[in-house]
Amino acid sequence: MNNIFKNEKLWCAVAGAAGVIIGKKVLCSQKTRQLAVTGLAKGMKLTHDAKTAFQNMKDEAEDLCYEAKEQAGLAEESAE
Repeated sequence: MNNIFKNEKLWCAVAGAAGVIIGKKVLCSQKTRQLAVTGLAKGMKLTHDAKTAFQNMKDEAEDLCYEAKEQAGLAEESAE
């Protein structure tokens, strides 16, 4: 009987079964669902904010480039 309690494979199987049971209860809980939905919403907002910031930087860079070309063109016209 003592050999059963010393068997590592048995304890691994018991721990695995307990992990599955506890994991299922955790994954099916309402709190886990709320956390997952909240995390997904925050991730989507972060993505949207990053895209907006990138588009703003791109627009500003295009404006700066246009202004620089315009100033260079004006400088060339005044030299003539």
